[in-house]
Formats: sequence, C-alpha cells, structure tokens
Amino acid sequence: MSPQPSPLVTRADLRLALTAGLTGGLLVTLGLPDPFYGPLAVGAALGGTVGASRSLGLQRLLGTMLGGLTLAVLHPTLSPVVPLPIGVALGLACTRLLGGVLGLRSGYKVAGLVVTVGWTVHPTTISTWVPIRLVVTLIGVLAAWLAIRCFWPSRAIVQRQQRSVQLYREFAIALREQVELMREGEGVRGARGLERRNHLQGLILAHQSQRADAVEELGNDRPGERLARLWDRQEQLWSDLLASYRTLLRLPPLPRQSTSLKRLIAAEIRVLEAAAERLDLWATSWPSPAGGPGTAGGSGDPLAMAGRELEAAEVGLFADPEATALLLSGSGGRRAVVCSQLLVALQGFEAAWRSTP
Repeated sequence: MSPQPSPLVTRADLRLALTAGLTGGLLVTLGLPDPFYGPLAVGAALGGTVGASRSLGLQRLLGTMLGGLTLAVLHPTLSPVVPLPIGVALGLACTRLLGGVLGLRSGYKVAGLVVTVGWTVHPTTISTWVPIRLVVTLIGVLAAWLAIRCFWPSRAIVQRQQRSVQLYREFAIALREQVELMREGEGVRGARGLERRNHLQGLILAHQSQRADAVEELGNDRPGERLARLWDRQEQLWSDLLASYRTLLRLPPLPRQSTSLKRLIAAEIRVLEAAAERLDLWATSWPSPAGGPGTAGGSGDPLAMAGRELEAAEVGLFADPEATALLLSGSGGRRAVVCSQLLVALQGFEAAWRSTP
C-alpha cells in the first residue's frame, strides 16, 4: 500500500498564515513603525507544538533584548572611532559570545539582526527604534502563543502520550508475531523481520525527539515531576524491549525432539503472550497513577505465572540429557534467557510505575 501524498496546505500552514496576517494588520492599525517585524516574529515563534512555540518565542524575545542592549552600549562608543563594517563585526561578535554564555540556541541570530539593522539603518534613532522593535516582537510572539493554544492546538505532551500508546501496541503485535512463528516451528527471516524492527526503531526515535518540546509544557508541580520520572523509566523500557526483540529475530527455532523441549517452548510462548497482553493493558491505562488495572505484582499476575512456568520448564530440562546438550550448544537456550530478561524488564517498569507518586 503506497503512502498517501502530503496535502499542499496543512492546518499548521493555515494557522501560520492567518496569525501572521492578523498580527500585521493589528500593528498597522496601531500605527507602529516597521510592522513587518510582527509577522516575522510569528513565523519564528510558531512551532509545531505549545512547548516548541514557548521555547522559540522566548529565544526571539531574549535575542531582541540582547541585540538592543549590545547596540545601545557599543554604537555610541565605537561609531565615532571605528568604520561601520568593523563596528558591526564587533557587535555581532559580542552578540554571539553573550548568546553562548546565556545559552541562546537561536536567539543570538536575532540579536545579530537587531545589531546589524540598528547600526546601518537606524543609527540616529536607536533609542526609540529598539523599544518599538521589542514591543512589535512581543506582540508577534504573544500572537503565536495564543494561536498555538487556541487554533488547532498541537500539544507535545498529548502527542508523546499517543506515541507511547502506539509503541505499546506495536511491541505487542511484534511479540504475537513471534508467538505464531514459534507455534509453527519457524523463525522470522528476511525482510519481514527487518521491516518490523526498523519500524519499531523509527517509532522510538520519533518518541524520543518529542521529549524536549514536551518538557517545555510540563509544569513544576507534582504531576509534571511524576510524568518526567515516568518518561525516564519508559525510555529504558523501549531500549529493553527493542533489544529483546532484535535478539529473538536472530534465534533459530528449537527442535521439538522431546517432551521437555516442547514444555520449554510452550512456556516461552506463554511468556511472550503474557508480555503482549500486559503491553496492550498499558496502552489503555497509560499514564494513570494506578499503573494500570489488573493483578500486577500478585500471585495471580499473568507475568509472574508465566515466569514460574518458564522456571519449571527449565528445571525439567535437567532430567533430559539430550535436551540439555542441545540448549548448551550454540544459541539453543538463548530464547529462554531473553524471555526471562523480558519479564524482568516489564515487571521492573510496572513496579516503578506503581511506586511513582
């Protein structure tokens, strides 16, 4: 199935055009000079999410203030004694240096623009041009923040939670595929397994790339701190799940030569089924404070029951010399180890989830 073509105009494009146009009209109506700086600020500050817009807007404001202060200090001092190109170059060097000290990622570029335009275009009206430029920029940034919150809002936290639910379900599907292949006595080979693995890797990378914007939206209150801790635990879980799945892809199927081997394979299947069921359960409850419904951690926990069944199957192998020799050679017993590691990762994550207040 071929992917659908991207639309020529998206909601984000329409939001940007409307906000920039309305901001420019407002500034013209107010009679402020250089009203085009308002739409420029909207375009620079209107990110894809609330968190991104907040960060970009702050960068724009801080850069404007830094450029104005640099211009106010250097221009009266240097313009009478140095040529214009050298003065502008020194001003740009100062904005870059101070921007790095203040941790500005893109704001120093705005500061450099303020220094260049003020020094070359408004040398006689710097004292009035800089405050007006700051006011116009502030109006543009506030318009961008209002638009991203009120018109088709794209919240990074919501998007990250949706991506988390998708990852839970995708890993559950991947584990169930392994179960079906183990029942048929086959293993994933060729492009099918690689495609699934690459798909999961892509989802994890996209999930991780959203964290910076989502952190910008987190409050300093207790729910925000709780969610940040859960995200740390969750990223470790993705790493453990992907590592286990990649190992399962490389393992050949076990021969069903004896009753003990059949019992071991059945126990491994039960572990993968319980893991898939638990991931589906988390997809419906994440990130509720209770850590999800069910009997997790108790004697009736399906994960715990599957773990005990796997341990019993492994103990039973010691009475079968042929099965023991097979598992000790090559990668015969590797799948049981991976299943045990998978159980530890899931149980550890759920315990941390439930203990996070």
